[in-house]
Amino acid sequence: PSATTTVKVGNYAKASDLLAKFMEEVKHVPMKIYEEKIPQLLAGEEGKIPEEFYPDTLKSFVELKKEDKEFWLDNTIKAEVNKYNQIVELGISAQITWKERGNKEATSEPDRSLRDYALIFNSEAKQD
Repeated sequence: PSATTTVKVGNYAKASDLLAKFMEEVKHVPMKIYEEKIPQLLAGEEGKIPEEFYPDTLKSFVELKKEDKEFWLDNTIKAEVNKYNQIVELGISAQITWKERGNKEATSEPDRSLRDYALIFNSEAKQD
């Protein structure tokens, strides 16, 4: 395999690990905390997951940047709410983006990205 292929596979694997780590971290945040920290969810609006919800993932981004590899994360969260104003289900979408060479500002390089989506069911929500 060529060096370019090895770099691409390595970057893809790193992005995949970051995405998995992010999803694992945010799915263990209690529903009540989501309701408190992202109040627009109860109004049916989309929001962003605060960085405080995924500290280990953020540390990984910092470590990779030290190795001269910059990845960045975008996420959205939306809730399904029942008539009791409880979150029944959360839909979390996340995307990790990177450039094969250079950092975020490397305009000659196309963006590469990897996406994931998770539905988290709230077992404590009242059923209609």
